[in-house]
Amino acid sequence: MSGFKAGLRERSPLVLAVAALLLLPAFLLLQAFFTSGAWSNIPLHFWVRHPHDDPAVVSWTVGLLKQRPPTIPAVYLVGGSSAREAIVSGSSLADDVRRLGGPRIVAWDLGSSLQTFAESLAIADNVPATDAWVVIGVNPGRFSGSPKDSFGQAVGKGMLLKSDYLKRYVAQTYGKYRYDPTILPGIFLYLSDLSRTYLRGMSSGKLAAGRYELHRVDADSQLSVKTKQRYVKSWYRLRYPDFKRFYAMNMGMLDKLLARCRQRGIHAVLVELPLNREIVGHQFDAPTARYQPRVRRLAGEYGVPYLDFNAELALPNEYFYDLQHLVQPGRLIWQQRLAQELVQLLGADGTGAGPPP
Repeated sequence: MSGFKAGLRERSPLVLAVAALLLLPAFLLLQAFFTSGAWSNIPLHFWVRHPHDDPAVVSWTVGLLKQRPPTIPAVYLVGGSSAREAIVSGSSLADDVRRLGGPRIVAWDLGSSLQTFAESLAIADNVPATDAWVVIGVNPGRFSGSPKDSFGQAVGKGMLLKSDYLKRYVAQTYGKYRYDPTILPGIFLYLSDLSRTYLRGMSSGKLAAGRYELHRVDADSQLSVKTKQRYVKSWYRLRYPDFKRFYAMNMGMLDKLLARCRQRGIHAVLVELPLNREIVGHQFDAPTARYQPRVRRLAGEYGVPYLDFNAELALPNEYFYDLQHLVQPGRLIWQQRLAQELVQLLGADGTGAGPPP
């Protein structure tokens, strides 16, 4: 024991270097456990830190898809919490596509709170590419994500997903994480937080955090009209400055997301996420007038669809929890409209090669 303690106090550079080399294989194996998706062989509820743990659930789901790739066309919806709340579920979306005359598919809602375009890129870089469709939700809030959150995804500080493509882009364009070849920083942060969750649970007699809740809002808890109107003013005060400051960075990340989808042979689809037009009115015209024309140009450059059916649907205020998060029956209506578009895009066999029957 005395020798072990003495080893911990060792300050010799050579000894420390040898110790680091001995630990390196273990660290690489730890990373491979997550990046290969092997951790999805352990049930999800053991990995969930709290009922709203979007990053862990999305990462685990992508890991499961890597371990068990879909055998039929797959649709993945990515975006922030507005995307998460926009549809009933992935399986429900797949059912709507089939019911409306489209092919048999599988679908997943991979939306998550404050998801950056960098995190969406990491998702698109990890899901199985064969017959894959990534539906990318956009709205003003997605262009206000901070560089810290976006660049951190390069080392796994967000989703536990490794994207060498993202890593190179962040390093070459912004000079960040040039010498961080792994996502171990993100893995260590996650495991540290998970350990605290288990320690808290043990004190109350629980061994796991429990179930995950996809939807956080419902019609019974929606905000009042006055509160929603205050949210518009709050957005301009708190988020619009970030929108203007980080717009170029986020648009560049969206560009790279579309580029990576094309490289991997993934069908990308851009879609405007739900917006409470009854409350917002024209108050978001300034940010919308800035980002939508550029998104439209990107769609043209990459040859991808850009969908916006918010004006057509004209969903009433009572279908929204606030400004951008739907409640029932708003989710079902918006999901069915998305399914109609997907039926046309997917074609008869889900590859986009021909019209549906």
